[in-house]
Amino acid sequence: MNKNNQPKQKNDNRTQFIARFGCGFIFGIFLAIGLGFVVDAQTFAGLLGIIVIVAVVCGLLSAAFGDKFWLLFRFWL
Repeated sequence: MNKNNQPKQKNDNRTQFIARFGCGFIFGIFLAIGLGFVVDAQTFAGLLGIIVIVAVVCGLLSAAFGDKFWLLFRFWL
């Protein structure tokens, strides 16, 4: 067998990071809306800013900690 047909580990790590960040980002949007963080916004720009900040934070935490983030978050709720 030729071992050169194996996918590169670097591409797998990048794909995994993008997938985890994307799921965390989408979850962060719903979290910001669901927990009422957007109630404090006085303008549309403020509303959009709060949603984006919460989504990016959730995305980065999900990408950095992976399954631990989701398990700890489940127990937190």
